Amino acid sequence: MITPSFALTATERVLPKVALDFTTASLDSRVTFTRSGNTATVTNSSGYVVPINADLPRFDYNPLTLVCKGLLIEESRTNLYIRSNDFADAGWTKIRATVTSNVATAPDNTLTGDKFIPSVDNSNHFLRQDIPVTSGTSYTQTIYAKAAEYSQIYVGFNTDASTFAGGGAFFTLTGSGTVASDGGTLVSFSITSVGNGWYRCQVSATATATATSIFRIQAANGSTTSFPGNASSGIFVWGAQLEAGAFATSYIPTVAAAVTRNADVATMTGANFSDWYNASEGAAVIQALPSTISNTRPAIQLDDNTANESIALRGVAADPQLFVVDGGSPQATLDAGTITANTVYKLGGAWKESSFATAINGAAAVTSASGTLPTVTQARLGNDGTNYLNGHLQNLRYWPQRLTNAEIQAFSK
Repeated sequence: MITPSFALTATERVLPKVALDFTTASLDSRVTFTRSGNTATVTNSSGYVVPINADLPRFDYNPLTLVCKGLLIEESRTNLYIRSNDFADAGWTKIRATVTSNVATAPDNTLTGDKFIPSVDNSNHFLRQDIPVTSGTSYTQTIYAKAAEYSQIYVGFNTDASTFAGGGAFFTLTGSGTVASDGGTLVSFSITSVGNGWYRCQVSATATATATSIFRIQAANGSTTSFPGNASSGIFVWGAQLEAGAFATSYIPTVAAAVTRNADVATMTGANFSDWYNASEGAAVIQALPSTISNTRPAIQLDDNTANESIALRGVAADPQLFVVDGGSPQATLDAGTITANTVYKLGGAWKESSFATAINGAAAVTSASGTLPTVTQARLGNDGTNYLNGHLQNLRYWPQRLTNAEIQAFSK
């Protein structure tokens, strides 16, 4: 009698059981997605920054190429600026400056861009809000700006009430955009072209005291903020944001009060998970575009709704990891190499009892020959219940067997 073999064929070994491509701007029906509140925005397929309703996934597009960047997953953040699109409102104090409302087509494709006009005084010209800050907390300012008669703007942190050590950046609003620090104490600064002459200008710093701080958006002329205007020339501005955090997140519109955008939560649970998951061995490869490499940034985590039983592919600062926990004890913490903010990476992991491997971008696998497997009941996409990717999840592939080291290396290319 011949006993039939049910071993996987060579073809079956390389065909994933689950293949999710989020760059197609569609969500597999097995994924449950939530984000409470109608407070979020997304860059749509036309390149415009538009509001999106609660509980809808955000498929974010590059505003210049109009290529889908994938599923945007962000932590909760609050825009502390009020009247974020209305600089003429009394919520913004104008110092040696005026504002003309609704004179430019804004990044949302509406006529809501304001013109910030320096006065004739030979001094600083700025828009101001006074906001409480907490010592040791990093804050990030962003604003969309476009050249009019002037082509520069300055965004920084003042030493008022000793709330910051000082520092800011000059942004040049031409070409692909350039940015230069004024030499102060900053966490980061950047400029991003978003189309139609608009740029998103970002600068981050850490508060040194708990007090109310003065935040200024200033006109600039060359490498100075002190100059005489003519009371008619200016700069177009839209979409100001101040958030507690060391990096910028997507724009949160405000009116009369600060507004919170809640976290994006994507999960696969119940039969939508158990139908494809193999408890005894497996492998997965993710492709992600992180906005930041700070702290813990999960791309996928398989767990039992606790941190005690989990398998994760994640970034921890610049380190891409396969991280496995069983019974509350780490079983494997394998570092595959290095990742960079705003750069796509592919990270693969394979697991079986006493056999773990991880590889990134086609590099040789990093392995471990000890450790047990957890008991898991769900998949979290772009979060671990506490931490969030803060970036774009582009695709996910899963195999119900422990791929070979060569296979996990090849699939991470």
